[in-house]
Amino acid sequence: MTKQLKLAIVLMTTIVSMNVNAQKKATVKTTKPKTAQPTTESKTSKPTKQETMEWIAGKMKENISTHSDDVFVSYKDGIFTYRNNYGSRQFCDYSFDLNKVTTMNDEYSKDFYIQGRQLIYVQCDYDKAGQGNFYNNLSMSGPNYNNYRTAFSFTPDQALVDRLKKAFATLIEYNATKKGADEKF
Repeated sequence: MTKQLKLAIVLMTTIVSMNVNAQKKATVKTTKPKTAQPTTESKTSKPTKQETMEWIAGKMKENISTHSDDVFVSYKDGIFTYRNNYGSRQFCDYSFDLNKVTTMNDEYSKDFYIQGRQLIYVQCDYDKAGQGNFYNNLSMSGPNYNNYRTAFSFTPDQALVDRLKKAFATLIEYNATKKGADEKF
């Protein structure tokens, strides 16, 4: 064989082997197992209004026992009720309607309070049925500069106070008046 023929065979063999190697690498790349996609969302979803109110009511119930003369009565559909006993047979029932919470203190205030129209209804033993008093403000923690009603004192547990503020902020979003379809503002 001539030198040129030998050279041509070597070149052809080299080219063919390069193509075969390239094809093998391509198939190896495509057959690698893909990383599994997570089936659950890693984000935590926003709690529902009902879940938010139940969590707040649970914390209120836990804290109500710190006052010796206050007793938890009930919680249903956002209305938290406790009884304040004073004297041997005298009492007042306080009902907080969490569905009516519309505002809270600003983030820079040391005083943590919530507000809403007719947020609290107080019915005492000496009141005629349905003739109790309504209040619009409730102090949750802090110095209570405005002398609002104070059923709870979450002040010693600042981490809990911060979580309560987040929960009330979420609840206020749910309770906010929604703009009608035909309203511009």
